[in-house]
Amino acid sequence: MPEDGIVCLDNGMYKIWFARNYRTHIANTLLLDNALATMGAGLPSAMMASMLYPARRVLAVCGDGGFMMNSQEMETAVRLGLNLVVLILEDGAYGMIRWKQAADGFPDFGMTFGNPDFVRYAEAYGARGSRVESTDGLAPTLEAAFKAGGVHLVTVSVDYSPKTCGCWSRSCATRRRRRDSRHRRLHADGGKKLQDRRRAV
Repeated sequence: MPEDGIVCLDNGMYKIWFARNYRTHIANTLLLDNALATMGAGLPSAMMASMLYPARRVLAVCGDGGFMMNSQEMETAVRLGLNLVVLILEDGAYGMIRWKQAADGFPDFGMTFGNPDFVRYAEAYGARGSRVESTDGLAPTLEAAFKAGGVHLVTVSVDYSPKTCGCWSRSCATRRRRRDSRHRRLHADGGKKLQDRRRAV
């Protein structure tokens, strides 16, 4: 993305990666709903950004779950003749919720789902669609989508399993267990230790 390119995030695991690692140099070029965690906001945000700044590159980054909550707006984007690229990170699940439930020791229930063929789905709305099959293919596919203009959907499969992001996931789960352990200790003896700690602070 160029410095004035606008990235609009939906909500999911990737939002944390972008917030930590994506560097911006111009204000309002990374749009995300940091605290509200609103799913389905990525595509509409990108549409508005494209309407306000038609000469800039606009990229919506969405998980498959968030995208499908407002995917019908693809029709609006095509009808309005907008120029934007939608990148779908496809894992067939509500990935962040699934991970948080696992970190808290809850069973994996009701978090996975099936998806349509996103390439054909985009074409059904009159947009273009592409599927990335390898890591090396991501950047060229996005570049071709931007150069082609119009509304272009790019889908790529992602794997959030421990073998691919376990280092970060395990560390977060460990911190959560330590926090819960401290919480239980502080509330021992009728809350006395908690009161002592508050006085010490």
